[in-house]
Amino acid sequence: MDIRQLEVFCQVVRSGSFSRAAKALGLSQPTASEHIKTLEEELGTRLFDRLGRRVQPTPAGMVLTTHAQRILQEREKARAAIEEFMGRVRGSLFLAASTIPGGYLLPSMLGGFKKCYPETTVNIRVLDSRRVAEGVLEGAYQIGFSGARIPNSQLVYEFFARDELLLAVPPDHPLAGRPRIRAEELAGVKLLVREEGSGTRSVAEDRLGELGFALKPDQVAAVLGNPQAVRTAIKAGVGVAIVSRFSVREDLASGALREVPIQGFECAREFYSLVHKARSLSPLGRSFLDYVRANKPPAS
Repeated sequence: MDIRQLEVFCQVVRSGSFSRAAKALGLSQPTASEHIKTLEEELGTRLFDRLGRRVQPTPAGMVLTTHAQRILQEREKARAAIEEFMGRVRGSLFLAASTIPGGYLLPSMLGGFKKCYPETTVNIRVLDSRRVAEGVLEGAYQIGFSGARIPNSQLVYEFFARDELLLAVPPDHPLAGRPRIRAEELAGVKLLVREEGSGTRSVAEDRLGELGFALKPDQVAAVLGNPQAVRTAIKAGVGVAIVSRFSVREDLASGALREVPIQGFECAREFYSLVHKARSLSPLGRSFLDYVRANKPPAS
């Protein structure tokens, strides 16, 4: 068996699909399938059961999974040790981040990092917080950045940034000139909300509920899947929204949006970096995490 076969094998285990594994590795599906077929022929046993569109390891496949993952980890450790010995920080780093860190905080840090380490490429995948944690646990990403601490003894979290939620309205909205409003005054106001499962939405609704305001279905002007879409819709006059200060900082500074304080609505969120406790970071991963620690975003 060779390393490439084990890479394909482990990716199929992670994704539960030959097609998804092939896509993740930049292979055609027939090529990925051929790697597994060759591996099964060499070992003399079937490694996967095909259950409709999904595949799962056979008992023999489960045995191989443990050893294959260890072999791949040792390869990465060997590569990292040589790079460290040679004093090199280069190559590609794969990160996962939830919406605000991935869309607003980390991209602004890449310029400075690239000046320090020009022979590097940083790949940021924006996912929800749970999938960020799962990706770090599975080894798909060396480092994650998330607004939620998913309980798992294998994950080590470290404070990264603090954000604040606020009510943003267009400049010509009736609320725009108000120095402060009460939460109940949002009754009847058309609101833009994030999708179900959004951290921003759940935190905002919980806090507004504590202040006596409950969102009614007929108040929802639109449900949008990312902060950029919310910003655009507010500026188009579709409605108002509770948003991350990081996501609208430029709009507030330019006057394109206005902040309307809500009495008693002090609502902050914390973001964290996360790594796997048992996995060593590559020199590039350590350098990036050290850079982030030394250049944390200012409080919103």
